[in-house]
Amino acid sequence: MLSTDAVARRLTADGDLDISAGRSQFVAGLEGVAAGIRARLELIRGEFFWDRGAGIPYLENDYVTARDALLGQAFNEARARTAYAAALLSTPGALKIGRLDIAFDNRTRACRITYQVSTIFGDTAVTTVEV
Repeated sequence: MLSTDAVARRLTADGDLDISAGRSQFVAGLEGVAAGIRARLELIRGEFFWDRGAGIPYLENDYVTARDALLGQAFNEARARTAYAAALLSTPGALKIGRLDIAFDNRTRACRITYQVSTIFGDTAVTTVEV
């Protein structure tokens, strides 16, 4: 591994740490950047003790004002796009966003984010997450 490689812990499909070999697994390169992106999108702002300002402002809390929270009020696509774009581009190794689609379902109140990011190692796969 080079010192410029993006390194992250490998996660299972459901977002848990992959400890299939009896200990935490690490990934580097394109897979490391992709894992870092996923971790950033799942982190709720205020949740990480080391940096309470890190993460997506999903919920109103001591670190997110009601005005800035994505959930708990009328959906604001511009606010959501800004938050997700910032999370994607703050990932080490990410260069630019190739795709960022946000679809909100008023009936179920679910938000589907589809993204693809160009990295220093190539392009990530087109990935969809739902919150």
